[in-house]
Amino acid sequence: MLVKSPCRGASDGRRVPVAALYVFRTLIVLLAGSGLLLTATPASADDSTSVMERFSALTAAAPSDDPFRAGHPVSTLDTPLVDPQAVAPGLGDAIAGFAVSYQGYPYVWAGNGPGGFDCSGFTEWVILNIVGVDIGHDLQSQPYTGYWVDYGAWQPGDLVFFQNTYKAGLSHAGVYIGDGLFIHAENESTGVVITSIYSDYYGSRYWGATRVG
Repeated sequence: MLVKSPCRGASDGRRVPVAALYVFRTLIVLLAGSGLLLTATPASADDSTSVMERFSALTAAAPSDDPFRAGHPVSTLDTPLVDPQAVAPGLGDAIAGFAVSYQGYPYVWAGNGPGGFDCSGFTEWVILNIVGVDIGHDLQSQPYTGYWVDYGAWQPGDLVFFQNTYKAGLSHAGVYIGDGLFIHAENESTGVVITSIYSDYYGSRYWGATRVG
């Protein structure tokens, strides 16, 4: 049995084998005024689709009475629904691209650096390096940083949260990368992996999402 940590996902290794789609040779983020410009080179000649195209196919929004939202204390959130103008153009893709570059890194209890991560340490590391904001290394603060994103309205770079994974209540986090996928530091067995947000395990444990920027 795995030793419990403050932040853990499934323990059975569920994942989506899409590493080749998201490995980049370079990731350069340039500050330009109030916006961010992302330049990325695909890993191979056969993988020439742009970052924007990769992450453009977003899932249609679910009905407001979607069962995945049941029990979520929306009325207690201090963050408003997402403002489309609140995030600099290209920032979400930069967050997603940077996060994906850590696929395969180890899960380390309480880790929040390149040597290894737990789930909230991974999201903290990604946002700190791309946005320059420290959202904290815990799930008491992270979901209340930024703008609330409704179910199904996710964009690349959004933080997604899950409940009732290794313990009751809010217990897991990751970075949405588009096409119904998110990347997260899952557990000691899998490390940092890409998973479908609609998988049986995570789909039934979805808690909410925020956009930081």
